Amino acid sequence: KWQKLNVDPLSILFAANACVAAIKQGCKLYKDAKTSFMEIKKTVDEVASDVKAVRGFWAKLFGTTPTSSPKPVAKKKEAYVAVDETQVMADIVTQLSQFFKLQEQLADHIREEEEKSKTIYSPDANLMEAALKRVMAQDQMAALEVEIREAMVYGAPKEMGALYSRTFQMRDVIKAEQDKARKKRDDESWQRKERQRLLNERQAYLLATILFLLYMWLLLGLLHRIGR
Repeated sequence: KWQKLNVDPLSILFAANACVAAIKQGCKLYKDAKTSFMEIKKTVDEVASDVKAVRGFWAKLFGTTPTSSPKPVAKKKEAYVAVDETQVMADIVTQLSQFFKLQEQLADHIREEEEKSKTIYSPDANLMEAALKRVMAQDQMAALEVEIREAMVYGAPKEMGALYSRTFQMRDVIKAEQDKARKKRDDESWQRKERQRLLNERQAYLLATILFLLYMWLLLGLLHRIGR
């Protein structure tokens, strides 16, 4: 399956790095959106207080209030860009899903290589190179997972940390289910192969027996004719 897709571990790691970069950027954007909203809210409160102060001064000075409210002027100008927080979180979830797919592809590749090394002898195989590639790929993928955790748990609002915890807990549950299903599939596959092997042996034994009996029958017939 790996060779059919023409994918190698290096391209998977590049794609995984891109996913992590997008997740970190999304977490920062989500955090900035939350922070910017709070700052804008604070500025509005300050403007409202200024309006109340002007009205109070007018009442004390002239014993009445102005018919029109003075136009509020903010003490400081705050930059605010409207961000759809739900969309940002959805984009992060999409990148997480893609990262998990790439992680599973790499795990499948390593598993296939391990099975291949157990069953196929290659005199030209470089064992140290193969071992180094596996270790580096696994270590780099684990490091990327740490970056995701730091970005979502420590570098973003608490709801991102909660999303990370629930997602990775569910990922572990699904992984356990998949491992169980894979083991069942492999066991069933081995049983099918074993049944087929036994069937082939029985058929070969039956065919050999029939040929032997046919040979004996022809031999006896020939000897009978010679005896006449």
